[in-house]
Amino acid sequence: MKRLIALALVAAACTQVSEARTMKSDPLVSLPIATVTERPTPRYLPLTGTLVANRKSDVASDGVGKVAETFVERGSFVQKGAPLARLDGRGAAFSASEARAMAQASRAQQELARSECERAERLFAQEAINRAEYDRMRAQCTTSQWSTSAATAREALAGKALGDATIRAPFAGMIAERFAQVGEYIRAGSPVATVVEIDPLRLELTVPEMHAGALREGQAVEFEVAAMAGRSFRGTIRYIGPSVRRASRDFVVEAQVANADHALRPGMFAIARVVLEEKPLPVVPTSALRQDHVFVVVSGRLEERIVQLGNQQGEYVAVLGGVRAGDRIAIQLGNDVRDGLRVE
Repeated sequence: MKRLIALALVAAACTQVSEARTMKSDPLVSLPIATVTERPTPRYLPLTGTLVANRKSDVASDGVGKVAETFVERGSFVQKGAPLARLDGRGAAFSASEARAMAQASRAQQELARSECERAERLFAQEAINRAEYDRMRAQCTTSQWSTSAATAREALAGKALGDATIRAPFAGMIAERFAQVGEYIRAGSPVATVVEIDPLRLELTVPEMHAGALREGQAVEFEVAAMAGRSFRGTIRYIGPSVRRASRDFVVEAQVANADHALRPGMFAIARVVLEEKPLPVVPTSALRQDHVFVVVSGRLEERIVQLGNQQGEYVAVLGGVRAGDRIAIQLGNDVRDGLRVE
């Protein structure tokens, strides 16, 4: 037994001597070294969402008649008030002319009745007519006023019917669908075209319940869409859903997105992140990374560590775990850089 213990001690001593010789024989390498510092770094909440139109309207006709002309096609851009389609308005034009003539005649009758009422006032004051005659003339004057009001209303209604022969866009946007065809007879309430407002757009984001307290109106949102890889877009949170959906345990947040060049379209899927408050985090140069590994100088040797990376800002990347501020790390990593390498 004593002999076995002695042999073990001798083997351990030999191993220590061998390791010491190896350490002394390792070459001493000179590498650029940098110190990990902390910087204020914004935190992001990753989310997914869908772009939707700011406003969407199935524009309907108030008039009745045959479609005489259409002015738009699917994909057309229109300004507010631009004509979408025109109905055959000849019948409405005749009705408007008749109503206008009736209103003018009624106004002439009202003027005559007003003159007679004024004369009746003087005659009654002079006791030239009795009370019954006076009341009759006053009633005619009042009736004439109401008749004129009715004729004026019919004139306005006929004018509206004539104006309704042209269906116009309620706001600027893009034509998503056109329903009316030339020669088709449509009734009041029949949809003519679908107009969607695409500047601005809304980005509907689905937010898990646990992050309900992290979002507020006015926060910035950055996002990308697959159709334009590499291009980043920005929006601002404007509307926050008041309740959490029971089935999915999340709620909807809407951000407003400027789209002046019409590059974005409703229905596009977006990968987004909401900018939260800034927090001091360790940052390392991108040149110090080998994928998600860094080499930290510990007791004169490199120690390879796996780090949890955050967001990149220029030539620096935030580190969420693996190194701390004050650690010394190797930068400009070459192929010869490895774990355990002796450095100056």
